[in-house]
Amino acid sequence: MDVTPLPELADHEERLNQLENAMVNLSCELKALRAHIDCRFKEIETQIETGLNSLRLELRVEFEAKLHEAVEKLHARMDAQHHQMIALQVAIFLALIALFAQR
Repeated sequence: MDVTPLPELADHEERLNQLENAMVNLSCELKALRAHIDCRFKEIETQIETGLNSLRLELRVEFEAKLHEAVEKLHARMDAQHHQMIALQVAIFLALIALFAQR
């Protein structure tokens, strides 16, 4: 038996083939688009990570500089207080000597 489609169905067969080809092409284009988008997302992610790393470094440097400045101020203040304490002890010692010298 030779099966030949009816003339009105022959056009449908051709249209189905065209639609199938269009679907295959669309599927290929979608895969290519997905690959391109994935690649771009990876590039953007890398740029963001690089930017964040440089920002972290900048913040760390700034924090360490401010911390160093604060520690230096604290050391200067402690040195000044240390000198005041020594001066106070010397003054008390001299006052005691003067007190004992009067007796």
